[in-house]
Amino acid sequence: MNKEKRIWIALFLALTLMLILSGCSGLPKTALLSVSIDPNPIPYDSQKEGWPFLMTISESNGVGVTVSSIRVDGYNQEEELDDTDIFYEETIIDWFESDYIPAFSSIQNDLLASGITAGDHSIVTVTGVDDNNNPIEATGRVDYLP
Repeated sequence: MNKEKRIWIALFLALTLMLILSGCSGLPKTALLSVSIDPNPIPYDSQKEGWPFLMTISESNGVGVTVSSIRVDGYNQEEELDDTDIFYEETIIDWFESDYIPAFSSIQNDLLASGITAGDHSIVTVTGVDDNNNPIEATGRVDYLP
């Protein structure tokens, strides 16, 4: 009986180790988003009359995400909140051609910020729901040069 018990324990431990190493622990994953701005800080472009930049939203944990909003909070040089703009599905699809980010993928587009004072900055907050129905949020900071 003692030998049989050891065999069952060894089998259980081997199976558990295999599940953990294969990533199939039975727990659903949560997406991991990141927001990047390139260049950052953004120099002013007098020909375009604004601050042109590439915004990329990436997923890096293997779970797709539907982006539901992008919030841009504008702060002045005194760190006071000046303005808030929230963009939803229609605008997100217009900017990125989709509001869905597949697992281990990204969406990106060239954008132009205007109506800003040089030296100000914005905090961009992206929210959404992943394929496992988890709420997701990521933030990034954008600085505007003269």
